[in-house]
Amino acid sequence: MKKYFALILIGVIMMGLFTPNKAAAAPGAETLVLPAPERQGGMPLMEALDKRMSSRSFTQEELPEQVLSNLLWAAWGYNRADQKKRTAPSSMNKQELSVYAALKSGLYLYDAEAHALQLVSGEDIRSKTGSQPFVNSAPLNLIFVADSKKQNSLTSSYANAGFISQNVYLFCASEGLGTVVRGWFNEKSLHQAMGLGKDRKIILCQTVGYPK
Repeated sequence: MKKYFALILIGVIMMGLFTPNKAAAAPGAETLVLPAPERQGGMPLMEALDKRMSSRSFTQEELPEQVLSNLLWAAWGYNRADQKKRTAPSSMNKQELSVYAALKSGLYLYDAEAHALQLVSGEDIRSKTGSQPFVNSAPLNLIFVADSKKQNSLTSSYANAGFISQNVYLFCASEGLGTVVRGWFNEKSLHQAMGLGKDRKIILCQTVGYPK
């Protein structure tokens, strides 16, 4: 009897009458809904500033889902959701930057409103995010991309990306993670790998992981 029902279910899925829930699926699904960020606790600000540093040696240990959730919220999440205002400022509130996450399981776009990662590509493009050898194996490479239709001043976009990057630095100092912001990458190759349009400009990349 169980075998009979299993065959029916397989047939229903193949006919498209039933679609498995993708929202709660593991990395590699179209949408990875993150757990709610932990918005309290952590290291006191002055201690985090004292420990803030750049790291260039990382283990391959993947970040727990809760840590990834907290990190992305700290970087560019909504801290005033009713106003759609972020944890980092942007010039004239243009909010022209998007944060992408290059993981082993693929390339994702961070959706602050849904607090979720939207799959862009199932390809592991970490090696294309920079020329340094550690980008290949570090668990996470963030990519900050500006939309020139929203903000035509690259000076503003670089400054805004710097604010986001510093949020990541302070979070990593508090969490015991290593990180380094990078401007050394092949923009043409990375732009193509990400499938970006002509109106998108890659500003900076930032590697995150557990330090060796």
